[in-house]
Amino acid sequence: MKIKTKVQTPKLIVILVLFLIASGSLWADGDERSNPYAHLAGTETRLLSGNIDIWSCDWAPSGKAIVYSGKMQGEPASKMHIWYWSLDPAAQPTLLTGTSGIIDFSPRWSPDGKRIAMTRRAFGTNTKDLNSAIWIKEYPGGAGKQLTNGGQDREPSWAPDGQRIVFSRGKGPYNAQLMIVDLKSSSVTMLTGTDADLLNSPCWGVDNKIYYTKMNPVPKIVAVAGTTAQVMDFGRGSIWAIDPDTNENEPVIVDEFDNRLPALSPDGTKLAFVSSRNNSKDGNGKYDRGSLYIKDLATGEIHYVTNKVSLNGGSVSWSPDGKRLAFFTFRSIRPAVWVINIP
Repeated sequence: MKIKTKVQTPKLIVILVLFLIASGSLWADGDERSNPYAHLAGTETRLLSGNIDIWSCDWAPSGKAIVYSGKMQGEPASKMHIWYWSLDPAAQPTLLTGTSGIIDFSPRWSPDGKRIAMTRRAFGTNTKDLNSAIWIKEYPGGAGKQLTNGGQDREPSWAPDGQRIVFSRGKGPYNAQLMIVDLKSSSVTMLTGTDADLLNSPCWGVDNKIYYTKMNPVPKIVAVAGTTAQVMDFGRGSIWAIDPDTNENEPVIVDEFDNRLPALSPDGTKLAFVSSRNNSKDGNGKYDRGSLYIKDLATGEIHYVTNKVSLNGGSVSWSPDGKRLAFFTFRSIRPAVWVINIP
């Protein structure tokens, strides 16, 4: 006699699936069930509306003001300088720099709030006018001091103790290394980089690691109007971190996507960055080809925040309390910085 047995496999599979769904393990990072930032997209607001072009900004350590690099809409690029704004909607920004023939960008507030580091560059038609240097400006006193003269020095970022600054030193448009200037001795030393690297957007985190974007430009053949020409392809960006005291270098985000503009949160637990992994066609697709992401450094999980973010231009900036992120975009046609609240 044959005994019929009841197969339990389908029921067990259903139970297992329900368990996995409840635990969130079946859902990708971009899904709202596992992504704590999924509900934020669309909630961001423009930092300063109206007729002001902004390329980058940084919060004061107090969180009660910002400095930004910008100009009034319609003005020539030679008018781009550093401005101060108290974050009061009723208050007008105050011009901090305004030397004729000089443009200022990439402002970064010192940890004690008493100095502002920036990139200064002569503006003109001569090739030498592309030269730039790292400067600091006392706040609110106003005295300025040039720190470097490497020719193409840009993108300063303060050490947590305020005694050193890391920056990118270019050698033409396709090569740059990371350098450190000591404010006490004025000495400049190379941190990392080779002749094949394009290293930029350094961020000196509270964990004393310097996060940066690494690119490896390579020659590329393109066809134009029936003829071929060789151009340089910047390639995809990857994000690395280096300890300036031990020179230990490690990959942080290296994959098939273009990842740039790292910014460590004030508590050192999260890394914000811009990536092509969600390449949206919405907004100003010509420039805003990236999306904003946050990586949890403890778990390694990467979470989507919002799209329509520029892979080029101003860096990402955290507010001192870690509750807001500022990013650069052309979504309002003009160059602007938008802010999104982070839970």
